[in-house]
Amino acid sequence: MNPTLRAFIAIELSTETQTALAELQQRLKMVVPPHSVRWTAPENIHLTLHFLGDVAVDEVNKISDLMQAATSTCSPFALTLGGLGCFPNTRRPRIVWTGVSGQMDILLKLHRELGEGLKTIGFTPEARPYSPHLTVGRVKDDLPQRLLSQLGQVLEQTQPQVGQVATLNVAEIHLMQSDLKPVGPIYTPLAAAALNPTVRQSP
Repeated sequence: MNPTLRAFIAIELSTETQTALAELQQRLKMVVPPHSVRWTAPENIHLTLHFLGDVAVDEVNKISDLMQAATSTCSPFALTLGGLGCFPNTRRPRIVWTGVSGQMDILLKLHRELGEGLKTIGFTPEARPYSPHLTVGRVKDDLPQRLLSQLGQVLEQTQPQVGQVATLNVAEIHLMQSDLKPVGPIYTPLAAAALNPTVRQSP
């Protein structure tokens, strides 16, 4: 039987960006109901490009090759991290996130090129539109409705106060392995692909 691993393609964050997100989490911890959110460890926060799910180990080299092909068409770029939101909405918050802006044209091109490459080796990209974000926390499953409503109200009131959090300079992407453990996920880089500084950006 062909062994598999759980994997995704993502942009890793700099130490400075992780520190800035940790500070945002501390701000939020002070205003949300106690013990209502499981905060993501800052070193585990990343910007997902494509979630692959279970991947055969012998597919890793193919995925690495298509990552190289996609990044060769995209120049390094900068993103601004900031704002606050939640999925699906503030009435039923499940995921707390901060948003992404900046050179979105390159980010979306990179996402699209990767998706086309993945199709050629049998992966089906997600049907829903790509919504780039950074998950800073997950609402606890057993939270009573009273606290869930209170959490949503607090997040809605806090949204206007969260401006720019950090700037992220993107020079490469990674294929990551995800091992789900009782203490939380453990992420291991399997491959990297550098963006191409010789590509001219559109004005």
